[in-house]
Amino acid sequence: DSMNRRRAEIAARFTEALSQVPEVETPSTRSWVEHSWHVYALRLHLRRLTIDRARFVEELRARHIGTSVHFIPLHLHPYYIRAYGFAPDDFPVAHREFLREISLPIYSAMTDNDVRDVIEAAIDVARVFRA
Repeated sequence: DSMNRRRAEIAARFTEALSQVPEVETPSTRSWVEHSWHVYALRLHLRRLTIDRARFVEELRARHIGTSVHFIPLHLHPYYIRAYGFAPDDFPVAHREFLREISLPIYSAMTDNDVRDVIEAAIDVARVFRA
């Protein structure tokens, strides 16, 4: 319970700060759903940036923030490509969302300084590469 509460606090801080940044989209929440916040999936508004997701990730890494992509659509996995011949555009919405999603670090042992560092780095990358 304490780990979930801490991740929820971190997610709330991320959302409060990053919802003010037009180059990104924070996760949606619903009042009747309790989220575990095991992943904080941030979506990039690529038309508002001069860089793609890969470069955004590189720029965060240069600022000592590790990120990842957690949700790779099934049709992009090698097995489904080989077995069924799927191409990225066979599921255009899944593919579009995949290209703009990153997962920010979120774990219960993050310090308030860690949280601040993630927020500041994401805001800085968005600002520097604003279209």
